[in-house]
Amino acid sequence: MMNPGTLLNWAAKRFSRREAIIDRERRFRFVDVHRRSNQIANALIHHGLVREGRVAKLMNNCAELIEIQFAAAKAGGASVNLHARGAAAEHVHMLNDSETDFLFVDEAHREQVSSILDGCAQPLQVIGIGWEDEGVASYHSWLEGASDRDLDVQVEQDSLFHLHYTSGTTGKAKAVVNTHRTHRAWMSKFFMNLEYRLGVEDSMLHVAPLTHAAFNYIETYFVRGARNIILPSFDPELFFDTLERERATTTFWVPTMIPMILACEKRGKADLSSLHTICYGASPIAEEVLRRAIEEFGPIFRQHYGLTEARQPLTLLLPDEHVTGGSPEQTRRLASCGRPVHGVSFALLDDQDHPVPTEEIGEICVRGDHAMTGYWENEEATAEAIRSGWVHTGDLARMDEEGHVYIVDRKKDLIISGGFNIYPREVENAICRHPGVHEAVVFGVPDEKWGEAVNALVVLKEGHQLTVSDVQEFYGKEIAGFRRPKHVEFIIELPKNSRGKSMRKEIRDLYWKNMPRNVN
Repeated sequence: MMNPGTLLNWAAKRFSRREAIIDRERRFRFVDVHRRSNQIANALIHHGLVREGRVAKLMNNCAELIEIQFAAAKAGGASVNLHARGAAAEHVHMLNDSETDFLFVDEAHREQVSSILDGCAQPLQVIGIGWEDEGVASYHSWLEGASDRDLDVQVEQDSLFHLHYTSGTTGKAKAVVNTHRTHRAWMSKFFMNLEYRLGVEDSMLHVAPLTHAAFNYIETYFVRGARNIILPSFDPELFFDTLERERATTTFWVPTMIPMILACEKRGKADLSSLHTICYGASPIAEEVLRRAIEEFGPIFRQHYGLTEARQPLTLLLPDEHVTGGSPEQTRRLASCGRPVHGVSFALLDDQDHPVPTEEIGEICVRGDHAMTGYWENEEATAEAIRSGWVHTGDLARMDEEGHVYIVDRKKDLIISGGFNIYPREVENAICRHPGVHEAVVFGVPDEKWGEAVNALVVLKEGHQLTVSDVQEFYGKEIAGFRRPKHVEFIIELPKNSRGKSMRKEIRDLYWKNMPRNVN
């Protein structure tokens, strides 16, 4: 099979001296990205990268993240994205589990490197972006002398292309396996269902983490000759300044960003006339928030639904379906995540994996060449998620007569806060590692800003006295900030069923009883 690097090489030569990436004051032409990624790919091979060897990145949004991702593909390696907001212990698990060979780290994450190196079981080459230290080579010196010539690395269709870690119900993150075959099939599906303009006159303004869903737009925009404009993190004022200055045409938002954008003072002063499409997804959105956003920015919103195991789009709610002033049949679509796209087998199945009738609730299940082949070296989790070829998403939904899908709840215990997946078991395990904690139950509660907030009920061991601050300080060292409970409450005993299991769903339902649906 043709290496994905050849597609990137074609795009670079086709669009050559046009601007490809804008990273604050830095500007890179397509030919620059091509040569820089070639140089990194050759350096990776020189320093020992083998076919399917893992290349990890721990950094905030920046041009280097993109060129390293491209380089890993050109060299025949497999990429691993570490969450920029994750804790060192979480990174160690992912690096050990994936047996990663190379780790690129920016200066913002420099302090985590010592703990990472101490915890990694295998030799790990660490390269610092903008810094160096004992045992850490600087990016500049590591690249020194590497050629920028094109590579001729052939790959098999079913060889490893990318490992993307997602939180697991067992308390440990597990990696979704994407091969060259699934990646190429996903890209074909992306373009097959692309209804908006995407060409050399366009540019995507990135404010969401590129280690998350936002990276879906990097390569696709690159091969169309469009610009990728990168902001280091989400900042509403910087977003409006950059949008106006660069005349960006598209952007991708996580729903929790929208209220902050609407509240920004610069919103009413900025020239937004260049913006023709706002893509959003990664978590549910409140209807009222979406309605306000449409009234403010116009009918240019495009919702996609997808997940790590089967990348977006699985469904699309197109701009013309975002109706705020029409009939009840039209306006109720604002609660929908759209209709299934072309190239995806989509079904709502019951507990026996049989299709449910229209308007009945079932689990969203999908299949297609773009879906994951399984979880990395985890046959049990793979068998649970993929049955009869169907990837079971854990999302419960109903479908109306027109095919619009309405997500109503989650079969799994998943919490989605700010667009990021959080599994309660992970957080519970971290809390229960405190020597004074007997047990805990964690669940999501409605939150106006984040969609859901993490809530914890904690039972202390007999004879121990702890404050909320004591518990928060402890788990603050164990888990990433976005996974930490916003609220902690001490109770005498956890409600449990006849089998002795905590009644998480029943407890959670008490906090959602006044909500129109069990997602927010």
